[in-house]
Amino acid sequence: MAKLHEQLGIDLQVIDTTLREVILTDRELDADSVVRSGVLHLIDAGGKRLRPLLVIVGSRFGKLMRRRPVLKAAAIAEYIHMASLIHDDIIDEADCRRGAPTLHKLTDIPTAVLTGNYMMARVMEWATEGVPEREPDASQQRRSEPLADVSELCIGEYHQLHNRFNFDLSMELYLDKTRRKTALLLALCLQAGADASNADNRTSELLYQFGEALGLAFQIRDDVLDFTTPQASLGKPAGADLRNGNITLPVLYALEDPELSVSIRALGPEADPQAFDDVIAQIAASSAIARCHAQVAAYSERALDLADQLAWHPASPQLQVLARYFLPSEH
Repeated sequence: MAKLHEQLGIDLQVIDTTLREVILTDRELDADSVVRSGVLHLIDAGGKRLRPLLVIVGSRFGKLMRRRPVLKAAAIAEYIHMASLIHDDIIDEADCRRGAPTLHKLTDIPTAVLTGNYMMARVMEWATEGVPEREPDASQQRRSEPLADVSELCIGEYHQLHNRFNFDLSMELYLDKTRRKTALLLALCLQAGADASNADNRTSELLYQFGEALGLAFQIRDDVLDFTTPQASLGKPAGADLRNGNITLPVLYALEDPELSVSIRALGPEADPQAFDDVIAQIAASSAIARCHAQVAAYSERALDLADQLAWHPASPQLQVLARYFLPSEH
């Protein structure tokens, strides 16, 4: 089966060239800087470039095809994502990502933190270079939202870190964290692309809502796979989120079982690995998984309903491609 970018007719080389441009055009950064080499290492490591792809798909719903603003929005989205992964890997104490050493392992934690912070600042600076100063219109203001919502991502990460092993976490806080960490960026990528190509307000808002529903379905499904997929396929121990104290939807549902709740609440940072193994196996075999699948189905249906509202547009088949990629096969 063709890869996602091939199905969408998007050249990843164009995206990667733009990502490299961000760092290579910074005249204040020495050519032999460890920060520069760190960023280029992350770019060269590759990836699916999901967020830039979403920006470009969103741009196909606009009235004008404005290549430069669209690529700028795509670069902003990917730089925010790459920088957030640096911080995630440090917080999670991860040694590898996609089979390669993480940046803080290649360098050290202070250098990795500095690199992530630099990436956020540099892409914002680069995105405004050469832009004339004038009063922004409504679409231009919306176009800046991926930058403003860096704070939303940070808040989502803080909520996750602050609530480690908090087995009294509410459903509302879980969904808020999931929205901030995953769904929001997908929604903003589609909307940023639409706004960069002058899409009308209704189309832009529908794309945002589609991306949000898609992101929630995708993340909950990922939370389930963390319990149900063998370690060999995951590339990490099953239940890695729970082992790190991250409370996901399967755990919240499992906590409603009185007997299972006792075992879950006995876990903590110093718990024996076997205790985690036992609880993870129990959650995987519990009704919590089926309830999570029902939530995935509900968000999937919402995403598909929103896509149907854009069926009149020539670019609408692209949303179906995204749905097939992000959502379970039965949808």
